[in-house]
Amino acid sequence: MSENPPGGMTAAAPTAEALAREFFSALDARDPRRLRATLADHANFRALPHLDPVRPADEIVAYFGTVVSSYPTARWEVTDVIADGDRAAVLFVVREYAPRLGRERLAEQVAIVRAADGQIVNVVGYYDSAEFRRLFWDEG
Repeated sequence: MSENPPGGMTAAAPTAEALAREFFSALDARDPRRLRATLADHANFRALPHLDPVRPADEIVAYFGTVVSSYPTARWEVTDVIADGDRAAVLFVVREYAPRLGRERLAEQVAIVRAADGQIVNVVGYYDSAEFRRLFWDEG
């Protein structure tokens, strides 16, 4: 007897692109359950390639909880995704209005996402950390 749903169709696992978009959408929505649902239990994340990884998935969710708490009005907007097989390069913008400055601060960043079996197993961020520090921390 088949385990397939009626009609013989099985649900396809989400693509790396769909998972990457959902990861950032959940981050922007500040929804830890949605964020966790994108991640394999053994997933790892690095904010930059040379930094120590954050793992497993529950620690990644906790890390991003700290991030969104640090930038309470920031938005994460995916502007482009280039995907091939189990990998996706995600171009996104972090934006936050700074009332003291009277303008919006924004930082364009890239993340490389790798998926397996319908969940994210690895995320590595790439951004200009000096620029981010100047824009979001120095407020000069």
